[in-house]
Amino acid sequence: MENLGFSKDKYVFSSMPSMFLIGDTAEDIRKKQISLFINELSSYNVLLKDLVNFPIKEADRNIALNIAYYIASDEDLLRIINEKRVLPIAKISKLTRIKSEIINKLRDYIIAYCIIITNSNYKFIQDYLRIKLKEDNKVVSISSKNQQLYKGIVIKAFKNSAYILTSKGEFLKIKTSNRSKVGDVCEGKEKKGIRGYKIHISILLFILILIGSGITIEYRTTQSIIVIETTSNIKIHINKFHKVIYAYSPTDKGKELIGNIDVLNKDVDDAISEIFEYALDNEMLDLSRKTLITINGQALKYGELTKTNKFIYEHNIPIAINNAGNQQKLPKYSTEDSKEEKK
Repeated sequence: MENLGFSKDKYVFSSMPSMFLIGDTAEDIRKKQISLFINELSSYNVLLKDLVNFPIKEADRNIALNIAYYIASDEDLLRIINEKRVLPIAKISKLTRIKSEIINKLRDYIIAYCIIITNSNYKFIQDYLRIKLKEDNKVVSISSKNQQLYKGIVIKAFKNSAYILTSKGEFLKIKTSNRSKVGDVCEGKEKKGIRGYKIHISILLFILILIGSGITIEYRTTQSIIVIETTSNIKIHINKFHKVIYAYSPTDKGKELIGNIDVLNKDVDDAISEIFEYALDNEMLDLSRKTLITINGQALKYGELTKTNKFIYEHNIPIAINNAGNQQKLPKYSTEDSKEEKK
């Protein structure tokens, strides 16, 4: 019958002190059992670093533990898992009435617990885990939450840190004062990776996104619109940073000009001088009359168009400028200006 005998609250991890045998023989046996355990985890495509880097809450560990015990009591389920090296999530979900999404989330821990409790080769690891029936779980925590110290069997050792399995079924990375040995019991503060600062990182990313969005909005906001009346009108939009963010012409020849010189994101002075250069080379300027440059919106500062001024002067192009309603001429250009630019 579906869901027969399953309870997600039957067993719980306890913080009662664990049994730990000492001596060279016990140490060697623990080391071998841990090595076998890690290899068996790998055969199920479960990585030790994933158990450490993606921890689950105590309530979820207890659910994973009860599912593992349920699997251990069901010969068909256990056979499928042992033979195929996969967790039949849909089948377990149907039998336990726990959502598939939850089982998938707890998958690695379910497999790890199942491997430990169903294999007599891991007797030392089994003895270290503190598992109780829920109604008997009246043991209070022996560790101080203020100190945030974690104690467990070392399952992988590094220079100043170690992966441990605690008596409460946690897989953690802790700081150590010196290199520990696999199979030892070690105590220390949790060594947090990036996941330990995910709230801080999330806040920082949110701030950066806001700043980036603000800059993007500012960059894309038009401050001035400049129309250059060549034989085909050319319209460019300028932002507060004096960059071209939009260019348009209603005629094919004007569109060809825009496509050839690509003024987007260029400085306004560079863009206008290049427009005049292309227009002159392609007979888009009527030199018998003044070419009108109209600036709408924020006026350009006097003397800002130095490159444009130089090109117009050197090629004797007559122009008129309407700078936000004010008739304006370009500053008088001289060869001295050219010398100053070259210095």
